[in-house]
Amino acid sequence: MEMETEQNVTLHPVLAMHGYSMDFSQAPGKATYRFRVESGDIEIHHNSFDGRCGMWTLPPESGDAPVKVLHAGDEAEITFDSRIHDLAPDYIEISNSRYRKPAVFSFRRVKASA
Repeated sequence: MEMETEQNVTLHPVLAMHGYSMDFSQAPGKATYRFRVESGDIEIHHNSFDGRCGMWTLPPESGDAPVKVLHAGDEAEITFDSRIHDLAPDYIEISNSRYRKPAVFSFRRVKASA
């Protein structure tokens, strides 16, 4: 993904049962993205892998907030510090938090570092 390229995304309502979320995981390291929410609300979940239960249920080892919520009209720069925990990379997911309304947003990477 080029740093200057802005990508537009529409996530379906949760009741659609598919297309209401997207995998936003990245290679280990830090990366900063600018998000702009046109309509609806999005939740950004960042979790580390728990080898005991075999799922991404732990808060990020990096200390990043496990959940960030952005609402229509919000614009934010968010830095993700993805790491490896229990031999698996962190999992980042963006989801629509509305049951009946789509979420429309755009994002672009503005900075990356290893």
